[in-house]
Amino acid sequence: MTDKRASELLAENLTAIYGYAFSKLYNKDQVDDLTSEIVCEIIASAHTLRSEDAFWGFAWKIAENTFRRFIRKNEYMAQSVELTEENIGVYDLTPEQEYIQKETEREEIYLLRRELSLLKKTHREVCVAYYVDNKSCSQIAKEQNISVEMVKYHLFKTRKLLKEGIGMTRTLGEKSYNPGTFRLDFWGDWNHYGDLFKRKLPGSIVLAAYYEAMTVEALSMELGVAMPYLEEELAILEAAGVLQKTGEKYQSNLVILTDAYEREFVKNTSSVYEAVAKSVMEKAIALLPQIRKLDFHGNDYDDNRLLFGILNLAFVNGYSIAEARSPLGRPNKLALGGYGWIFGYDNDYANHHFCGVTMETWNKDRTAWFSAENYRVIRQAQMYEHYDFLNKTEAICDAILQKDANKANPTLPSLIENNFILCDGNKLSANFLVFDRDVYEQLRSILAPIFEEVADCMIHISDQAERILAEHAPAALKGQCGDVAKIHHRLDVAAFLMEALIRENKLTVPAEKTPLCLWGVKQ
Repeated sequence: MTDKRASELLAENLTAIYGYAFSKLYNKDQVDDLTSEIVCEIIASAHTLRSEDAFWGFAWKIAENTFRRFIRKNEYMAQSVELTEENIGVYDLTPEQEYIQKETEREEIYLLRRELSLLKKTHREVCVAYYVDNKSCSQIAKEQNISVEMVKYHLFKTRKLLKEGIGMTRTLGEKSYNPGTFRLDFWGDWNHYGDLFKRKLPGSIVLAAYYEAMTVEALSMELGVAMPYLEEELAILEAAGVLQKTGEKYQSNLVILTDAYEREFVKNTSSVYEAVAKSVMEKAIALLPQIRKLDFHGNDYDDNRLLFGILNLAFVNGYSIAEARSPLGRPNKLALGGYGWIFGYDNDYANHHFCGVTMETWNKDRTAWFSAENYRVIRQAQMYEHYDFLNKTEAICDAILQKDANKANPTLPSLIENNFILCDGNKLSANFLVFDRDVYEQLRSILAPIFEEVADCMIHISDQAERILAEHAPAALKGQCGDVAKIHHRLDVAAFLMEALIRENKLTVPAEKTPLCLWGVKQ
């Protein structure tokens, strides 16, 4: 904040500063002096303030400190006065002196509690047991399963740490008042990590320890969280493989796609998509007559809806080709079970282009499968929600196979309501493209040139992303950047292409609920 802006804020609220000084001083003749000193101190320190939102909390703290210095200064001057018969005597403490005495006591208690909250678990428990619970060294030794001599060592060490800590100036980190946002992404078989970051603290820990390893004490000050609460969270995150502990320090063990990284990535790659989108659209339009000659459910859709489905199918198949040519590494065995990859974002999915993806999902009998891609740009028309996965899969595949409605399936009413499934009497049918297996293979053959162009684009983009991400990630995590770039950015190519076509009015998103990017295959 500039001195000028601080002066403006103070000028608007000078009465409040004057009122504060008036309420604090026993000698009202000194109010103007104290008010002037407070204003000068606030203006002199304003340049250290990052956010205007924190100005008044900052200002009142300075006012409090200035008042205390003002009182001490006056006391010192009073002590320098020459004693005479008139001023010799016994006096009670003035209100100002009483205030300072109480404030000093409160500050000492606060500092002691602060330092206790920063002690490691054993030091803290031994100290509290001895000094608060009045337990003997032998009792504590038995409870902690250590020797009496070790208890005495912990007490000695604790006293030393408390004495040193009370004399230190400690500053809480930014995460103590601005915890940030962390969101987890999962790519694999079964996601056991969904509940891990529902609270703010685990995410703040991962963000704080991303770029450098931190001790528990450093994390405690950065987050503004006492050690007894922090230790449990650290143990949970370490057990989940999200944090890695080396010696006495913790560091995040997953790549975070930060806003800063995303901005640089978009800046370096945005020019690629429009040319590829234009090319694949022209190819798809040219192939439409040939495609309509195939016998499949949905070949009578209008050009706009059919092109949405055909292009999405091409993008997903292009993704599969890119994966085959430049595959991911072997899936990681995850600490909470299953195999796959975990990574994260320092925002609330602000840079996401999908609202969920389901690729080649089969029913129990292996007689049908489907694929559904929820591009954010088509959300008003299609939103295939990913809950009750198995029941939804059976219901969608029943519609693909035109079976009778299974009234016991709890997801069926929602799928019908959202226009994914049509129901005539008791007979289900799909409200999206459905192909017999041989027709689907014919379509793949027709669309092969588009598959190839999309795959080339995806590989090019993910190679670029890997290079940029490796520059942003900590050295210990650079080995994860290749797979994360392939997972995150190759599929995003499909979204960027779709967004470019909609932006250029080559495709139009219907206002009503319409499954645009979902298709099924009967075996």
